Amino acid sequence: MTGQRVAAQEGVSRGARTAFWVVAALGPLAATIAWTWYGFAQFEAQTEQGKAVSAGTTMAGFAEVFGGIPLVLAHIIGLAVLMPLGWFAYRGRGVVGAVAAVVIASIIGIVIAQVLWAGELFELGIDNYNTYVP
Repeated sequence: MTGQRVAAQEGVSRGARTAFWVVAALGPLAATIAWTWYGFAQFEAQTEQGKAVSAGTTMAGFAEVFGGIPLVLAHIIGLAVLMPLGWFAYRGRGVVGAVAAVVIASIIGIVIAQVLWAGELFELGIDNYNTYVP
C-alpha cells in the first residue's frame, strides 16, 4: 500500500450525498405547503363563486392558476434539484431515488393536507355542492 486512499466509487461525491438527503428530507415540508396552498386556492374559489356568479362572472380557473401552477412548480423544482444531486451522489440509482423522493414527499404532503382540510382536499372547488349562490 502506498498510503493513498481509493474512493469506494469512482466519481461519487460525499457532499452531493449529504446535499441529496438534506434536500430530500425537506421535500415533505415543501410538498405539504404546496398541497395545502392548493387547498387554499380551491377553497377561495369555492367560497367566492357565489359572489362571482351574482356579478355575472365565475371563479373558474382561479384555483388552477393560484394553486395548481405552484403545486406543479414545486414538483418540478424538487426534481430539478434532486436529479442532479442524485446523479452526482449515486449515478443512475440517484436519479431513480430523486423521482422516488419527490413521489414519497408528495404523498406525505397529500396526507397531511387531507388531514388539515378534514378530508376534503379534492372535494374543494367551484363544483362543490356547498357553494352558496345568493
